[in-house]
Amino acid sequence: MAADRQTVLSWLADLAATTVTDVDDLSDISQRIVAAPALDAAAFAAETLAITRIIAESVTLPAEFDRIAAPASASGETLQAFSILVAMGSAIAGCRVEWPSRPAARRARTRVSAAGDAGATAAGSLGGDGADLYAWLTAVTAIACRLISDIAADAAPIIRVETGVSLPSTVLAYQLYGDATRAGAMVDLAGSATPMIMPTLFDALAS
Repeated sequence: MAADRQTVLSWLADLAATTVTDVDDLSDISQRIVAAPALDAAAFAAETLAITRIIAESVTLPAEFDRIAAPASASGETLQAFSILVAMGSAIAGCRVEWPSRPAARRARTRVSAAGDAGATAAGSLGGDGADLYAWLTAVTAIACRLISDIAADAAPIIRVETGVSLPSTVLAYQLYGDATRAGAMVDLAGSATPMIMPTLFDALAS
């Protein structure tokens, strides 16, 4: 049984809609998705890889990287197809994000490595037809993990901040960094429900 083409294309369309901001790229992806069902198996596989690459190259934010994941309902050969697409997409996207902290970059590297392993396993199950794909995915994953390791080395570590009293995020951002405009990023990292009243104990960037 072959992979469910409509499921794969719907996933690509949804991913593009939430990630790609360039109007021309989005139009190109839409046209290619419409034409893809008529392609033969080999051409369809190559086309979905190409579309995934375009989407991954549009990623700039951690939340966009997180969206590159196989649907929970995927199984069988459809899941194998997703494993390959996610492996390539994660490797490309993971190197494009400006990870806000060292732990975030390390988590991304772990995810890229795991996705690469799953993709290589899926490619290996294709036998001789998947040999080149297996070698390519393995190489791309290794390169991506090295690049993300470099990003992690340069990224700021996380510190634990204890204030004893709840304060507005702008006040804390100024106290910590001398820059009140960093309040939004601090709120996101701390997981605070409101920027006006920060928790008395939270994680923040060291610098």
